Amino acid sequence: MAAASEYLTQMHVKTATKPGAGHTMPVRMACIVFGFGFIWAGAGLWLVPGPELEASVLAAKMILSVLMVTAGVGMTHIATEKAEQDLHFDPRHRQIHLVETMPRGRTKIVKTVNYEDIGRADVTDSCLSFLDHTGKPMLELPLDGPHARLDAIARLRSQALITS
Repeated sequence: MAAASEYLTQMHVKTATKPGAGHTMPVRMACIVFGFGFIWAGAGLWLVPGPELEASVLAAKMILSVLMVTAGVGMTHIATEKAEQDLHFDPRHRQIHLVETMPRGRTKIVKTVNYEDIGRADVTDSCLSFLDHTGKPMLELPLDGPHARLDAIARLRSQALITS
């Protein structure tokens, strides 16, 4: 089983998201802390009484609270990690697996396509797509430029999925 899984991981095409491309743990923690701090400060601004409830004071509070909540949401969004997608070629079962790696290292197979179901494979600098025999898209994967494109073409040729 270990040999089969090791062989399966060697036959894959990476997407545009590179491993380790995210922020470090201290940066993410700081973004979370400051992000939630900004959100609470923007909401708490309305709890602080003003000397007078004039229109200019209310407008200033509104503008500051919107800016602080927007900055807080943006900072907490920076701290979230995106899932990474890979294509794994399984020559033994003649299948292609779209595998999604979650932020904490868990992997799951999102979609499986049999080699026999593939009518055509299109490869560009930004995308690898598989079409069925009627021309309907079955699977698409973003690529990271011309080097990933050449790697994808080499993998497809080694599996006899494209010719020329």
